[in-house]
Amino acid sequence: MELDWWYFRRLYEGLHDHHDDAGRQAYLSGQRQTAAAHLTDLAPLRKRERIPAGGYSGDDEQLWRIMKLYALSRISDYLIELFCPEGEPPPGFGVTGGRSVIAGSVAHRFGPGGVNAPPGWIGSRRLERGGRAAYTDFFTDIGLTPFEHAGAFSPFHHEIFAVIQDPSATAVTLEEVLWPGFWFGDLLFSRAGVRVRAPRHLIDAAVATTSTLYFTFRREPRSTSDLSDGWGSNSQWRTKFPRFYSDEDGLHLNWDGEVDIGEDPPADPADRLSSPDPLDERRELLLYRCFVRSALPRDEDDRFPFGDRLSLNSQTANGSR
Repeated sequence: MELDWWYFRRLYEGLHDHHDDAGRQAYLSGQRQTAAAHLTDLAPLRKRERIPAGGYSGDDEQLWRIMKLYALSRISDYLIELFCPEGEPPPGFGVTGGRSVIAGSVAHRFGPGGVNAPPGWIGSRRLERGGRAAYTDFFTDIGLTPFEHAGAFSPFHHEIFAVIQDPSATAVTLEEVLWPGFWFGDLLFSRAGVRVRAPRHLIDAAVATTSTLYFTFRREPRSTSDLSDGWGSNSQWRTKFPRFYSDEDGLHLNWDGEVDIGEDPPADPADRLSSPDPLDERRELLLYRCFVRSALPRDEDDRFPFGDRLSLNSQTANGSR
């Protein structure tokens, strides 16, 4: 059976024709067998491989597999957004948003009314627990492996959805896993969503739940950014899936990145300008995929972490799986 490269794009677009949980579940259920076959076709991505010098050529099948997996990740982002809509969480749940857009930021300049208008507001989100089934059932059924990593908070494994700001806390602790993440072999397909408790100097609740979420296509009303931004309706589907691996050697963040920010200073490619951003901020952004500490940089929604990579060895990343 020859599997075409655009199947997951069509699946994503077809999902938008179904406007309730039952309809979406029925639609995805009918696609399970075909989707599983297409995922099997991407098996070479399950293990980390040495990337050719200069990257993959345009006709390399591995590059097309990476782009095809990106299309599947859009389905994940859409389903997560649906069960985490804008709204107020219940009392005691924690902070899930609520911050003014930074004056003069990209979001302000390109928002309604432009820079001359008052900055907008990033609202809170609520969790609709009953809506998670379409997400968890579909990705489990097509062959991805669900996980919670419930023993301790890990920014590699966990996307922060809610923060209980606790000034008496001395560390970041995991309060609840809200939805599972998924593995594709050693490749992290999606992170688990969590609620954490933390002091402000480690995790600022407003920053961690409202700052731009990178390597992500959508989390409305939260700002997101990935490499499809700014491309046309067809070109955006040639975006590469961000590959974060966990294997016997440790954790490998954005494996396709060109600049190793584990080095100090990083060695930039000869044909690339050095980043002016502080190294600690670049590492924070790659590890958490967003900023989590105050003060939030004014240009937090205009960074480019996509060229950076970082590996944490097995001792540093003890208990990574």
